[in-house]
Amino acid sequence: MGAKIVRIFLILLAIFIMAYYLPSFYQKSVEKRPYKTMIYFSEVTHDFIIAKESGDTLNRQAEMHYYDAKGNEIPEKEYMKLLPFNNTRKLKLMGEMPDSLNGIELNNKILKSVRRSILIAEPFYSLALNPLFESQPERIGVQLPDDVFRINKHGIEFLNCESNRIEQEKSKKFNQPLIEKGFSFPAKGIYGIPSTIKLKDDGYFIVDNSNRLFHLKMIKGEPFCKEIKFNGTIKNIKCHSSGDLFCHIFDDNNQIYVLTREYELHKIPVENPNGRFFVTSNYFYNTYKVNDKDKSTLYVLSPEYKLIAKHTETIDHYSHSKEAEIERSIFPFKIMRTPGLAHFIPIPNPVKDFYILNLICAGIFIIIKLIRRRKIWLPVNVADFTIILLTGIYGFIGVWIFPNRK
Repeated sequence: MGAKIVRIFLILLAIFIMAYYLPSFYQKSVEKRPYKTMIYFSEVTHDFIIAKESGDTLNRQAEMHYYDAKGNEIPEKEYMKLLPFNNTRKLKLMGEMPDSLNGIELNNKILKSVRRSILIAEPFYSLALNPLFESQPERIGVQLPDDVFRINKHGIEFLNCESNRIEQEKSKKFNQPLIEKGFSFPAKGIYGIPSTIKLKDDGYFIVDNSNRLFHLKMIKGEPFCKEIKFNGTIKNIKCHSSGDLFCHIFDDNNQIYVLTREYELHKIPVENPNGRFFVTSNYFYNTYKVNDKDKSTLYVLSPEYKLIAKHTETIDHYSHSKEAEIERSIFPFKIMRTPGLAHFIPIPNPVKDFYILNLICAGIFIIIKLIRRRKIWLPVNVADFTIILLTGIYGFIGVWIFPNRK
């Protein structure tokens, strides 16, 4: 009895190993298609540039190809000259960096105006206690204060980090302007950059219990509080420590807004139900890239956040190919490793894809047993048949690797 249990364990272990390696080996053997597609907008031609990486995954070879908006392939050097903000360093080394663009001198200030970030509608985390930095310090840089604050039903409270006691006078001083502005306690959300790794501090954007938005910061030790009119329910706020923007704001529909440092609120004409944006901005344009399962769209906006153009490229994913359909018909599931390399998760395929091969493997098993004049209804054969029926090709191989011994 013990030997039969060990055999079943070995079969299951073999299934686990095969479910990890076989689908991966199959994909690497047949996948020969573009790795990724990137869309850019040229500040020179005021049109789109497409970059596609293609190659052979089996031989681990890849190369980039560049195309204009009409689909004509262009050489790499021309591609770099059409995107001077993306290739500043290389163009300078080649002596091809222009002195001006669109009548504007490309000085260091303009070249350094490029900003890149990833915006996600879903909030990562929320700190219960936050440090309030001095927004106009005497020395350049941001210094960590001796206290942190929270906003509960009693109002804003500053806690001394050493004594763990509430600083009554400071709490009262900062609580007063919030009350005068009609702040409804407690706060639903507090958004900012609670880090000293920034050049300056802009305070926090706070959503009160009535979904109203406020800006709170400290200037020369005194509170600054301003209400920002916003129609809708705020889901998340992504703050920025530099540039012309205070933050990007997401509502509960994943619609995105920008709040400028002049407190102007602009609704971005960008559609993205997934709530994930790749943002690049420079002196001439703001671009928002949205990736979906089978397409990538680049929205180009003016410095005033008006839509100028948009372009969509279809992404040639392996999951949509004929090879992937064959994989799904062969392997009933596959084991994938999580990014942390510590856990393995099974990813099942829909039953309609692989049940035919599972039935064929189970039928072949029965035929072989009948040819060998074995009794089908023995418990060990029933167990093997069930394993094959559920795990298909994995179980079929595993059962014959570890055959039943009398």
